Amino acid sequence: MPRVWNPLASRRGELLSREIAPEVHAERWARRYDGLIGELNRWVDHVRDTTYENVPYFDPAAAGSGARVLVLLQDPSGEAEEGSGFVSRHNNDPTAHNTYLAADRAKLGYDVSLHWNVVPWWVANPAKPVRRLEKEAVRAQPYLVALLEMLDPPPSEVVLLGRPAARAWTRLVRAGLPDGLREATVATAPHPSPLVYPRVDAATGRGNSDLIVEAMRLAGQRARGEKVRPPAGGPAGRRRPF
Repeated sequence: MPRVWNPLASRRGELLSREIAPEVHAERWARRYDGLIGELNRWVDHVRDTTYENVPYFDPAAAGSGARVLVLLQDPSGEAEEGSGFVSRHNNDPTAHNTYLAADRAKLGYDVSLHWNVVPWWVANPAKPVRRLEKEAVRAQPYLVALLEMLDPPPSEVVLLGRPAARAWTRLVRAGLPDGLREATVATAPHPSPLVYPRVDAATGRGNSDLIVEAMRLAGQRARGEKVRPPAGGPAGRRRPF
């Protein structure tokens, strides 16, 4: 039996793994073209056909009440591309587990959040020539713009996890954001990978996991229309920060 890397999803009966929880995966797979997420996944098929990349699908369990909070990371893991076939915090990998833990602590509901990557394909895919993340992020920018233009209503909150996602957003801002995203509040936080998540941020002296939770918590509160007070160390979300 393969190892369970996402025990939180496993305990809740949500683990997306063809090997460990095939019935959960099959149910989710059967719904991939339903509703709002279905429209996005038909677009994913188009991206696959035009780029010849194996792009994972959006998770049909996400954003059931609308994509009010967009959570962007750098690129899918091998598990997302070759394992579940979804970008999901229910995937069976350590980064998905850390993302789920942080969102759970932050009380950021999956029904109002959408997880995606600035590069929608696995950059380190061994079936492809060696590629650099930054170059692939430039190549992928038109697809990120296309996605943002499809989200209606647009997200009011964007959470960028990791420097590659923040740099990609900076390029996007300089090129011109789609109209609906110009007033979105943008927050940055460390990447939830197992190499980064448990460490301490040198600039603030705070745990990276706490910074991720804080960014998600404030984004969720603002998306729900709640009044929030910036943390003592400075705002975790601000208007057009780049």
